[in-house]
Amino acid sequence: MNIEKQQQQQMFYAKMAGLSYIIFTLAGFINSFYLNSALSSVELVKANGIFANEMHFRWGIIAETVMFLGVVTASVSFYSVLKYVHKPLAQTALCCRLVEIIIGGMAVVFSIAMLALSNKAFLTELFDAEQIRTLNAVIASLRFPAYEYSWIFMGVAGIITFYMFFTTRLIPRFWCVWGMITYSSLIIYPLAKILIPDLPREAMFVMFPGALFELGVGIWLLTKGIKFSH
Repeated sequence: MNIEKQQQQQMFYAKMAGLSYIIFTLAGFINSFYLNSALSSVELVKANGIFANEMHFRWGIIAETVMFLGVVTASVSFYSVLKYVHKPLAQTALCCRLVEIIIGGMAVVFSIAMLALSNKAFLTELFDAEQIRTLNAVIASLRFPAYEYSWIFMGVAGIITFYMFFTTRLIPRFWCVWGMITYSSLIIYPLAKILIPDLPREAMFVMFPGALFELGVGIWLLTKGIKFSH
């Protein structure tokens, strides 16, 4: 493959990664802030059902699925760009993303299991509404830890990815530095939760700039692409 064709492919996949970043960031934002996936309180189970808003919960599953499809596309696209820079590092980042996707996919399966538990006729005949809510509460308690644990692998992959961008100057270095800081926080927070049982939930705010980074760098990559040094 000649250099010009290789660079055309890298540019295409860089823009594809940018589009994927935008899609999964927006899907995550909508799921987190607009879709209420909480369970009803015990007192309201008989009146409102197991979920505070079942349709929101269903849309939340779709949003999570779109989010991980975006992560898959972005991961493969970044690998296609960076394998020409340092193939072993690019493969390591891709493998870490694969672990993230597998663990995060388990969290989506937990959500689908909660929905099935609430709607399958043979289960609703075996358990009363409060028992089903209790079972769902147990399953729900596994969802967020699964996401948090997957962030460790996402963080490692992100640091490697933007370190390679930093060394090559394919994108402005301020994006690379911001990215490495962002993905470092994704490693630190879940590890801190494991080591500090009563870690305040407000500690999650340290990761909010990360969502802005992923949306920002996604827009940059989609509109500007990457710049090759000659």
